[in-house]
Amino acid sequence: MTAPAPSPGAVRPPLWVAILERLCTAHGAVLTVEPEYGYAGSITGADGRRHMFKGTNFDINGAGAAALAKDKDYAARFLAAEGLAVPQALLVHAPRRTAALGLKNPQVAARLAGVPQARAFAAACGYPLFVKPNEGSEGDGVVKVGEERALVAALGDLFEVHDRVLVQKAVVGEDFRLVVLDGAVLAAFHRTPFTVTGDGIRSLRALAGAAIAGFAEGGHGARIAPEDPRISAHLAAHSLHLDMVPGAGERIALLPNANLSTGGGAVEVTEALAPGIAETAVRAAAALGLRFAGVDLLVEGPSAVVLEVNAAPGLSYAHRLGGAAAETVERIYARLLQAILAG
Repeated sequence: MTAPAPSPGAVRPPLWVAILERLCTAHGAVLTVEPEYGYAGSITGADGRRHMFKGTNFDINGAGAAALAKDKDYAARFLAAEGLAVPQALLVHAPRRTAALGLKNPQVAARLAGVPQARAFAAACGYPLFVKPNEGSEGDGVVKVGEERALVAALGDLFEVHDRVLVQKAVVGEDFRLVVLDGAVLAAFHRTPFTVTGDGIRSLRALAGAAIAGFAEGGHGARIAPEDPRISAHLAAHSLHLDMVPGAGERIALLPNANLSTGGGAVEVTEALAPGIAETAVRAAAALGLRFAGVDLLVEGPSAVVLEVNAAPGLSYAHRLGGAAAETVERIYARLLQAILAG
């Protein structure tokens, strides 16, 4: 049975819905999708059991485990307790949150870290630092700062929207996303940040604009624009700016994170993955009680630092890389569906 046809004017359902529709048909399952946006629905197996989903949040992970993984500060604490390396970090609370909590529980409010504690943390561990929402995905709100003034400004900007912000020591290493299901690594991607190559003529602003236009023409899309403040902040942390003209052949990363949704690149490296790196990803998923997870690692030599663990990893951008990567994503969803239906 196919998913209901979208109503007139409705948006096209996400890529994973189209993939699951094909897979459900092959497995004798029924996929039902809310027709207006195609973003939520259910999978009903041949045994009559229904398995709900919203976005890429599937019933395969428990609600508690998924909520824990979403909270970066809490997740890091559980990962560290299992002996896994994580970046040094401090959870900083917006003044409005501290004030509101102070009305209910002054003792707890007095323990919450604010901007002064963030400045002290930065002085102790040194720059550069990442400043990011404690609960977020796809690189939204992530800023790299190289000095105190930029740190305070980044915190102020994020406090406009978020009550809790993580200040995190930058870690050196190559960026990898590993997809784990039931204790096995199904895929590994080596990711690189949004980077442009100079021609000695155009500014970084023009190069970024051309690259982003290329994303759109290729149908890949990217949640980024040349004037994005994250780009300006990242460049400033390296004493660069959008109006500078890089030399011919000079490669400059415009963002600190390597998310595919913000213009990053990726190459599948599953077969070449070192066993110890795969083991780290499996341990990270297990530490948070997740059956299905996307584990982000920063790898240098034989060691790896767990950056984040995502309980609802999106694979659409990897699929759009085409070729072997797209085939890998299809296989992941096939294994995921089998695990969901098996219960």
